[in-house]
Amino acid sequence: MRPAGRWRFSPASRPAPTASTPAAWDCDMPAVPAIARDAFLERLDQLAALAGSEAPDLGLLLVDIANLREINHRHAFDIGDAVLAETERQLAELAPAEDTVFRIASHTFAVILPTVTQPELLPVVVGRMRTALEEALELDGYLTAAELLIAIALNRACRLSPLLTLARAEEHLAALRRGDGRELSDVLADSEARPDDLIRPFTEALHDNDFLLYYQPKVAIDSGGLVGAEALLRWHNAERGWIPPEVAVQIAEDIQRSFELTKWVVHAAARQHREWSRAGRDVPLSVNLPASLIDRADLPGMINGALKIWDMPPARLTLEITEQAFMRDAEAGLRIMAQLRDLGCRISIDDFGTGYSSLAYFRDIPAAELKVDRSFVTRLLLSPQDAGLVRTIGELAQIFGMRVVAEGLEDADTLACLRSIGCEIAQGFGIARPLPPAEFTAWADCWEGSAALERLPGAEALRG
Repeated sequence: MRPAGRWRFSPASRPAPTASTPAAWDCDMPAVPAIARDAFLERLDQLAALAGSEAPDLGLLLVDIANLREINHRHAFDIGDAVLAETERQLAELAPAEDTVFRIASHTFAVILPTVTQPELLPVVVGRMRTALEEALELDGYLTAAELLIAIALNRACRLSPLLTLARAEEHLAALRRGDGRELSDVLADSEARPDDLIRPFTEALHDNDFLLYYQPKVAIDSGGLVGAEALLRWHNAERGWIPPEVAVQIAEDIQRSFELTKWVVHAAARQHREWSRAGRDVPLSVNLPASLIDRADLPGMINGALKIWDMPPARLTLEITEQAFMRDAEAGLRIMAQLRDLGCRISIDDFGTGYSSLAYFRDIPAAELKVDRSFVTRLLLSPQDAGLVRTIGELAQIFGMRVVAEGLEDADTLACLRSIGCEIAQGFGIARPLPPAEFTAWADCWEGSAALERLPGAEALRG
């Protein structure tokens, strides 16, 4: 499978390391591919749209290096990085079209198959891909070989949204990880089901109040003190298990129920705030507002009604809005945001740095907070450009009197970098994952502030 002269994934084929040549690889190994989940979803949507009304089936493969962490720990991180790089290179060669291979998680790649004319042959395609990858990823001389899991989803006639297509592939991958994955033929048979097979469960969950909110803590970087929490939607279906929250949000958009879902979220968060306040714990909360609602005239009234019903002070509620939201109707959006600010709520610009909004609009947005997207935070230590961008965002926020919140904090080295560039608040798995209310309360009771932050692991310990 490997052309002559190509890099060979074998220790025997490279010279012994020297002071100037570390124990890495002896030729033109490509750089470790960056995680690009958003770019993948955009490309998936683009390919489905290009297919037109007579759309063929679209396939999606997820290739997971199940034991990458073990490879890193047992050997070296450059071995793991080489596995990632060679996996991407092999998949790009095997892919049927350009720009269809993306790394979407730490050890998972997505391969889009834009036109599937014979779905019954997909198991053969998967088998050939597995063989090619296993040959390319031989770990000669090592005790640990790369373990590959390959999941599949088929979007019949491109009727599913990108998120629903990904959700089906991730559901298959999760089953493979548990060891109870079905035959590929069974998975393909399931794709014959109606593309709206989650719509009825969604509407029932909305009607029956079966959604959940989990809460991810936000802490002050200087003191480590708890300063708030983000309320995050969760959905557990009795038949399908946990449904990714982005899928629920996409369904709501597709069937014009975003307002009702957002109303449920706001009421649930306000009700939780009242419960905690009565127990002596006043935790400011934030909720996410979909871009599609930013220009709705009835949005301020809905939020104000929820605050009054549950006796939540408006100043304790932050409304997170992506900067892309203002690209829909900037004038109407700014007007609605001003009304929400006048209610007393705080406005936060979420995922800042990922959109293309004009600085003129940014100047006029009545925001009190900027949230730096996790894609920049996770690369602070790897990219001087990203570190410089985050520093610039901090300086911009200071000019406009906003505080800066960093998403995706996981390690002590990134924490030190955030401190040095003036970031004030952080959230991320290094502090706590999103937690159900009872677990959040228990976490808050045990959180030790700055002492806990100082015990975060180093970045090197989390790689892989």
